[in-house]
Amino acid sequence: MFAAPEGTRFVLPPEARQRAQLVEKLQRLYDTWGYARVDTPMLEPYTPKHPRAEQSFKLSDRDSGVLSLRSDFTTALSALVETHFPNEQAPMRFQYEGHLLLAIKNPDLARTREFTQLGLELIGVSNARADAELIHLARESVRAVGLTPRVELGNPGYVQVLFDLAEIPEVLQESLADAIDRKDEATLENLLHSVEISSELYRALKTIPDLYGNVQILEEAKKLTPWPEARAKLERIEAVLAEFEDDSELLIDLGMARRLSYYTGITFRAYTFDFGQPLLGGGRYDGVLLPYAAGFGIGLERLLSALPQKGERMVAEVITLDDIPARALRQAGVWVERALSTDLAEVKAYAKSKGILYLLTDKGLEPLSEKAVPERLENLLEAKGA
Repeated sequence: MFAAPEGTRFVLPPEARQRAQLVEKLQRLYDTWGYARVDTPMLEPYTPKHPRAEQSFKLSDRDSGVLSLRSDFTTALSALVETHFPNEQAPMRFQYEGHLLLAIKNPDLARTREFTQLGLELIGVSNARADAELIHLARESVRAVGLTPRVELGNPGYVQVLFDLAEIPEVLQESLADAIDRKDEATLENLLHSVEISSELYRALKTIPDLYGNVQILEEAKKLTPWPEARAKLERIEAVLAEFEDDSELLIDLGMARRLSYYTGITFRAYTFDFGQPLLGGGRYDGVLLPYAAGFGIGLERLLSALPQKGERMVAEVITLDDIPARALRQAGVWVERALSTDLAEVKAYAKSKGILYLLTDKGLEPLSEKAVPERLENLLEAKGA
């Protein structure tokens, strides 16, 4: 018997339906903001420089050398832009949705190797208005699926400037950034004691994990950082916040310091209440893959796990022996199953075993359960003239 490989799974009807509904809601939101839908190949040329090269599935191809399965959308989108839109006038707005596959189980993604991601890329412009647009859409993405958003934003460039000013050796920067991002003050302090830096820079770096909260945090950070290069990073956050009429769902986290070699500007993560993991994340990566670019990605599986579980119907509401009125009900959004037998007793027995509530024949709608309330469907049929 075939079994799904470890890190993959079958998606059954109720979840598959819910996934499709979520994707449709989010794509409609992005459509209204002018983000064009695109797709990229599942197969890509393998390159060791790919950000997920070590996690990629590699395949041998007789004619094209070594290929890999798609493991990241941002790099694929940058290739799409360079290939098909090299002279396009900025800004360019794209949305995507599809599967990603990893050869190594990712602990940040519930140890899955196959997952679905939706996202946006805003290319060709780098300013506070562009950053604010993506943060707004990140917030509205959470709201669109029925959750209450909370968005945390920071600027890893602030941390990088302090590292550069303190002349932190590159071999230590990743460990320091990770300790800052995790707010691991003990590890941060031990690492800072291993290098010689001024007391001012030590205090500024040691305090970063505490710089979390509302807009007043920026004022506290300014008092700790008199250096113009660091202040410029704080001023970019201020400029982004100024684009919002209501910033009550936004929080500042200057300790966002992961992937310093990738993110070059504003970064953000969106959460919802009573769910500890981020639902989406992204930021600005100017000069990494494209001259000016920013975006975010949503893990569909994580989004589903944050939603309250609904007891949705797993079977049809109506079974029919009469196609014409059934068509009217389907147009109204009712789930109607076509009977595959014309034996009335057999159809009724099947419907009751499945929990189907109504039988539709040329004589009208017949309730099959005490739970049935036929007036709603009868009114729909009457309104449709069926």
